[in-house]
Amino acid sequence: MSDSLVLTGVKDVRKHTGTEMLRLNPKGGGDTFQLKRWWVEGGISTVYEDATVFNVTTAAGVVKLALATSMSTNVRIDHDGSFNFTFIGSNELSRAALFTDTFELIEHYVLPAISGGKVMTVTPPGAASRPTAAPAKTFTGVTLTGADTATDGDTESYTTSKTGTATDVTYVLTSDDANDVISTLDVEFNGTGSRVLTLTGSSAEVGNSQTDTITVVVS
Repeated sequence: MSDSLVLTGVKDVRKHTGTEMLRLNPKGGGDTFQLKRWWVEGGISTVYEDATVFNVTTAAGVVKLALATSMSTNVRIDHDGSFNFTFIGSNELSRAALFTDTFELIEHYVLPAISGGKVMTVTPPGAASRPTAAPAKTFTGVTLTGADTATDGDTESYTTSKTGTATDVTYVLTSDDANDVISTLDVEFNGTGSRVLTLTGSSAEVGNSQTDTITVVVS
């Protein structure tokens, strides 16, 4: 996913192409947040800056993008879907910053009005980390284990295992001999000869199924 918008002044959002970036209003009212100047370390007194703040939401989580705006600001902001931003035509905007959802500083940006060229990204000591998405779940196979020979009328119990990280796998065991009686993973064999037991494992969170078979000879 990706998103793009144009911010004019401190609150007017135009040409918004996605849904990842959402401008916020402070709980106490108004259009801008009062944030400690993120580019100043230490100092005797704390100086606050008016900032336009966006929630930026992806599958990995939520961060806050803050911009030190004024009524003359005009900038296009592109987001690549992975918390990386491009600032285009940044008029009357010299600084921006990326925070966690609880306003811990991750990194900040020095724009061309100050840098004189490319946008500079600054990672301060002790900076917070960007949210990261959990690895996608996998489901790559199932194994059916148990007897491959049996006596007519006997009941055999079978076991299953899987490969992959999916945690919602459900199993169904079937026989191609309609006379066999199956209760979960227990099979009562009725009639001699060979038959094929098929185990099917399914995962909704991964969205696929896997199978394994055992040929059983009943005497």
